[in-house]
Amino acid sequence: MPAPHTVVVSAFEPFGGADHNPSQDVLDLLTQRAEQGELTVQAEHDVVVTPLTLPVEFGRAGKLLTEAINRHSPALVIALGLAAGTEAVRLERVGLNLRDARIPDNAGAQPAEAPVAPQGPPALFSTLRLKAAHARIAAAGIPVALSLSAGSYVCNDLLYTALHHISTQNLKIPAGFVHVPDLRSPETPVSTEQATTALDLLIAESLKKDDDDATPLGPLH
Repeated sequence: MPAPHTVVVSAFEPFGGADHNPSQDVLDLLTQRAEQGELTVQAEHDVVVTPLTLPVEFGRAGKLLTEAINRHSPALVIALGLAAGTEAVRLERVGLNLRDARIPDNAGAQPAEAPVAPQGPPALFSTLRLKAAHARIAAAGIPVALSLSAGSYVCNDLLYTALHHISTQNLKIPAGFVHVPDLRSPETPVSTEQATTALDLLIAESLKKDDDDATPLGPLH
């Protein structure tokens, strides 16, 4: 029997004075569904989800994720984070070589106009099948958006670090980042269950070896 696909999925601890982070809620539910064999992706692939909770700290979060990549040699890596005030699951396309923090991270660091990797390229693209996943998530009735950038806070720092590590080590591991809304807010039109299903469908699509869809979905602004 072939070995199962290991999928490393990370979430963040609370930050900015909050007492929870909804990305952890999604990771917990995804892990539970995986253990019970209830994921959509498990009907298509033999998958083991390896969860990882990361600190909201520049540099350290990326270090822990790259260590997990080296340790588990996963088939896929997806990081989750919170985008408060948004109303859809956001599939992030680009990690920027930029640290510019409006608020301090949980270790008190607040870099401004600093690179993630001084010798790295200005930007790196997610290698997940984002457009194919977008179509499948939207068809399931879940609010979803293809987002250009993961910002310049720790979420972006993590995305860029993971992509840079995979690229420089010549690893053939698709990787990317997903932002979820504040799923516990009564105003948010996305539930934790829906966000988890969206992640499940993204995993299913990104384990495929096909090229991503070429449907034009780029934002105008």
